[in-house]
Parts: sequence; structure tokens; C-alpha cells
Amino acid sequence: MVTIITKFQAKDMRSAAKLEDIFQKLIEETLEESGYIAYEVFTANNIPFTYYIIEKWASEKDLQNHAELVATKGYAAAAAGLLKNELNNIILQNLNH
Repeated sequence: MVTIITKFQAKDMRSAAKLEDIFQKLIEETLEESGYIAYEVFTANNIPFTYYIIEKWASEKDLQNHAELVATKGYAAAAAGLLKNELNNIILQNLNH
């Protein structure tokens, strides 16, 4: 299993609203993807316009397939213009073996 956390910081309130629309579409579409385990979007109460997506995939290949779909469907390009900073991805390794 692969777990990844991605941090998004929107430029402003308008960009945040557009990001939330993209996230909603991704949540709905990701549920149908092969290898999907979990896909959750969070916001930080004390950090305006900041979001975190926590994803769990059955394999690295499933995660790569998802990333390709996000790019192919134009979500990555659309989100990039709304962000204050570059995306910050962290792939977590489970120590509970």
C-alpha cells in the first residue's frame, strides 16, 4: 500500500473556491479507479486557503495511473494556476510491518 499527502495553498479566496470544485470532481472520479483505497481532502482551520489530500493506493503503479489521469483530464494544469506555491507531495512509508 502507498500513502501520499499533498499540500495545496490557494492564491486567494477565488482560487480556493475553484480548487474545491476540482477536488470535488476528483473525489467522485477517484472512487472508480483501480487500486483506490482512500482519497480524502482536508482544510486547515488556522491556515487560510490551505488544503491537504491524503491518498491511499494499493500499489505505486495505481498511484502513478491516478497521477496520469489527473494530468490527462487537465486537473493538474487547472490547479497549478490557482496555487500560491508548488505542490508539496510526501509519500509515507508504513513502519507497522
